[in-house]
Amino acid sequence: MKPASISIRGLVRLARVASKYRLDRLTTLGLRLPLWLTLLLLPLRLKPPPNPSIGTDLKLALIELGPAFIKLGQLLSTRRDLLPDSVSDELASLQDQVPGIDSSLAVDTIKAGLGDYFESHFQTINPTPLAAASIAQVHEGTLIDGTQIVIKFRRPGIKALILKDLMLLESLAALLHKALPDAERLHLFPIVRDYRNVILAELDFVQEADNAIKLRALWLPRGKLSVPKVHTTFTRDNLIVMDRVHGIVISNRAQLVEANVNLERLANLGVEIFFTQVFIDNFFHADMHPGNILVDATDPENPTYIALDCAIIGALTRDDRNYLGRNLIAFFNENYRDIAEAHIDSGWVPDHIDVDAFEAVIKAVCAPLFGKTMSEIEFGKLLIALFSAARDFEMEIQPQLVLLQKTLLNIEGIGRHLYGELDLWATAAPFMQRWRAKKTSLPDLLAELQDLAPDLAQALPNLPRNLLLAPGRIDLITASQKRQSRKLTGIQRMLAEQGQRQNQQFGIILLCLAAIGLVINPSLGNDFTSGLSITSLIIGAVGLQQILKGIG
Repeated sequence: MKPASISIRGLVRLARVASKYRLDRLTTLGLRLPLWLTLLLLPLRLKPPPNPSIGTDLKLALIELGPAFIKLGQLLSTRRDLLPDSVSDELASLQDQVPGIDSSLAVDTIKAGLGDYFESHFQTINPTPLAAASIAQVHEGTLIDGTQIVIKFRRPGIKALILKDLMLLESLAALLHKALPDAERLHLFPIVRDYRNVILAELDFVQEADNAIKLRALWLPRGKLSVPKVHTTFTRDNLIVMDRVHGIVISNRAQLVEANVNLERLANLGVEIFFTQVFIDNFFHADMHPGNILVDATDPENPTYIALDCAIIGALTRDDRNYLGRNLIAFFNENYRDIAEAHIDSGWVPDHIDVDAFEAVIKAVCAPLFGKTMSEIEFGKLLIALFSAARDFEMEIQPQLVLLQKTLLNIEGIGRHLYGELDLWATAAPFMQRWRAKKTSLPDLLAELQDLAPDLAQALPNLPRNLLLAPGRIDLITASQKRQSRKLTGIQRMLAEQGQRQNQQFGIILLCLAAIGLVINPSLGNDFTSGLSITSLIIGAVGLQQILKGIG
């Protein structure tokens, strides 16, 4: 993905909303900022916050910023080890309590989407929304034959808003790419690109219907996870009709306790479902925030799950699944050497890294967690330690695993809230051992050979000739590599010099933009907390940093 241009208008909008809701108060929750940014935010303390609760103001700010930021709030709501319960509870309402659109407009949108089918197949539509999320809204209804259904439709005009949000995120990525020394290693642009693809995919309800049908078919025989039946006749690009289902929202722990649900069994079942989706089916629900998970408590001793909203589905390549499985099995066996070697073998860590030192760091981070329950594991500190190790050992952040990482964070947050005494090792370790045993079994090896048979048949006739020519080709490749190495050294030197010049030029442009912003701001001298003033100061500071980087 080519680095995006920086939208000054978008950054001004972000600064204005942050100033309006006094989001500088997030620093009181343990969020650490650079010293220069902390100093620049000091004037905001002169301005009273709209609400006493930072959780309320953060939620309102995310709603005002748009759907992409609401999705961010949904993810944060599951991280109760990182945020106080008061903030998490506020953000949890973003799952399905976003302000709905006008009832008459909602009904008109549904009728327009259904066309002639509305009069011939639908008996009623409740104008009051059952749930309102950032992208879609859900209403109850009844078919002519009495079937209870829900109708989910895309909010009118939402695509334009999402594109605007994505432009702002790309601007932030571009700014961070210039300002952070670790920007290349973090793969900011591929991550933003993948996020763009994911959130735009949520707008396609035909694809969501297909995902729901496949997930339902996979799990219906297992009886552990159910997905509402989709009425494909009524599926449209912006509308989907499903059977109405009933259950207890997973985040409502008090109601689950009141219903005598076996929470330990429910938590262990969640782990089993996740690992099955990732390693067996390679088709996992990748938007598992609490608003999308219900519990069927008909049999409290043997509860099951109900999955809603199948817009985002994840899948991994064979290599990624094997890498992930190898790491998990090694972790469960406390084999930290194999974890270090897996990172090097996969190319995620350069092969010049000291494997002994890398193993020692992994052991220091992971060993204290072994055997502990969910309530005892501080995943926030674990992630900080792992990212620190990643920086020290040049580990590359893998964009293709972002969906899986997001899903893991969601599930971990839910598991901690649901049943903190969950013994993850007792559930996950046996599953992974069975998975490895099956992968190395004769039937699976024969199946893999069968998959490779066409390629093998094509390659075999040329094998003798290729073996005879191999030594000469290796010599040619070696000579070519030496020539390329010399050229690359020269190119790297030239690029480094060019990068320094670009940093200086970019810094000068940012300083000019900051100066223009301060000059044209009519409230300068009266209100130093305005969004334009704050943005101009931040842009100026980044510009100065770029100039110094170019000189250095």
